[in-house]
Amino acid sequence: METGIYEAMAAIQAELGAITKDKRCTQGANFAYRGIDDVYNALNPLLGKHGVFVLPSAGERTTECRTTRNGAAMEVVTVRMTYRFCHKDGSFVECSTIGEAMDSGDKATNKAMSVAHKYAVLQTFCVPTEDLQLDDPDREAHQLAPRQKAQQQREAAKAANPDPMTQAQSTMLMAYLTKKYTQGSEEEKRDAYLKDLSSFFGKTITTSRELTRQMVSEYLDAVNSTAEAEAY
Repeated sequence: METGIYEAMAAIQAELGAITKDKRCTQGANFAYRGIDDVYNALNPLLGKHGVFVLPSAGERTTECRTTRNGAAMEVVTVRMTYRFCHKDGSFVECSTIGEAMDSGDKATNKAMSVAHKYAVLQTFCVPTEDLQLDDPDREAHQLAPRQKAQQQREAAKAANPDPMTQAQSTMLMAYLTKKYTQGSEEEKRDAYLKDLSSFFGKTITTSRELTRQMVSEYLDAVNSTAEAEAY
């Protein structure tokens, strides 16, 4: 039986060392944290050195619409992730963890997956922080309204847009916009998305939640027609 993965992971743990909390959250709270990039930068060279790679697998995903105390809509996503640590000799081990995150746009699932991966690595390799704080909240801290108010907000949003775009439409729309706009920060790209949609529909679009099925269908049809015309 090939068991190179055990020796490799033990070697990685011995060499990895501490990852300090050198980033700070300033959104609603003030605390230090270790970012996913910090974890990747520390771990990636050691994975390559010892012939290990990681395969993620998404499991159960739940989502809930909540609102902040200021009334902004937030999507809260919880996703169960399984990570398979594979060795070049064919041996592997797996671990499962849960990630939870929230976002006012379409990045809640991506954030939840990043959180799950970060904690899978930190807990698998018992990565220390070199400080005395054991709790490790993530970058953003949002103050949520009571669930009753959140339900009222959802009902108001549904009344404002009784026929919102489908999940499939959302996926296709974001795939196109993400491919079209690649420059700038996440906030700058989001502004570019909304400016593009506002220009197409001839009115100001402040959030994708305003888009109906018909609107997205028209937009995607126009995109596809343009692509077909350019192909000839």
